[in-house]
Amino acid sequence: MGRLATRKFGAATAERLSRVLRDIADPDRLAEIADAIIDCDTDKELLARVGM
Repeated sequence: MGRLATRKFGAATAERLSRVLRDIADPDRLAEIADAIIDCDTDKELLARVGM
């Protein structure tokens, strides 16, 4: 997921997202975040959607 986030939103956003991903073990929640990377138009929208 980090690679996808980097390609779409840049390294800084991917690094912030990786901090959240480290604590998530639920596959459904990880799938929701992957969908959010695809669906969101801005890094702010993505981070808000994942609870940052």
